[in-house]
Amino acid sequence: MRPLDAYLEAVAADGYRDAHAPLFVAAWEELEAAYLTRLEAVIDIDGGWRERFRAGAAETVALVEEHPLEARFLAVEAIAVGPLGRDRQRALGARLAALLDTAREEVEDPERIPSTTASWIVGIFFDRIYRRCATGLGVDLRSQLPELTFLSNAVYFGTEVGLAESLRSS
Repeated sequence: MRPLDAYLEAVAADGYRDAHAPLFVAAWEELEAAYLTRLEAVIDIDGGWRERFRAGAAETVALVEEHPLEARFLAVEAIAVGPLGRDRQRALGARLAALLDTAREEVEDPERIPSTTASWIVGIFFDRIYRRCATGLGVDLRSQLPELTFLSNAVYFGTEVGLAESLRSS
């Protein structure tokens, strides 16, 4: 049985309890590792940050839409678990922010970009993913990709680049 299935089966009857923590951690570690492996594979391409970002953002959106149970676990269930889940989310967010912040290597004046920019981008993506997974309603993530691409590119490279990249994502 997959760790996620074991966790979901255990909490189905009476919700999360501290005794379920090892099952939660096992499921989280399996899903996080799978996501990061997929993400690293799609961003391991020739080209600059924008190409890597485009590939990583598209893969993330596709995974959320194609694997809603797993995405819901990472985005929604983790919050319901409490500090353990929130700590796992923060650590994953920090890893993703570090990947995003490599954009600084391609800008003329990296000091002009606030150090919180990458975390802000991760937060925007997380908010959209959370809302999609929490209710299953609303606009699909694929249709939001041009806007997310614009925001992410514009903060590092300017409005014109953000607009051009958003058109490539639509």
